[in-house]
Amino acid sequence: MRVLKPVPFGLVAIAVVMIFAAAATDVYWLAKLLGRPFPRTLTVDPFVTDAFVVPDVVLSVLLYAGACGLILRKMSGFVISWVAMGMWIFDALLVLRLTRFAEIRFVGPSLAFAVFSAIYLWRKSRIAL
Repeated sequence: MRVLKPVPFGLVAIAVVMIFAAAATDVYWLAKLLGRPFPRTLTVDPFVTDAFVVPDVVLSVLLYAGACGLILRKMSGFVISWVAMGMWIFDALLVLRLTRFAEIRFVGPSLAFAVFSAIYLWRKSRIAL
């Protein structure tokens, strides 16, 4: 019988945040697709925000896959999560640039989480597997 090692709390916390972020992204774009969009929060042209659809869907899929891989403690989960965190960092930096740092109070914690998660996952990947 195989004895399973407990999953570290940090990996569980990161996986949970990744799932909720992916779900929130999906709800946002699904509502817009169904004609019930959320009120605009960015002061940029809607044409620019609509360009985020495909990258956000790809990010959402990567977040789900990475979270599952982290919980199962697979190396592929770490790699997918690193790619997702890189996309998340790029997305946050792009939003900060488009809004000229007006949304720092919202995007800043998100950016900090993505950077922290990437570093944490890098360190844990050496000893967790």
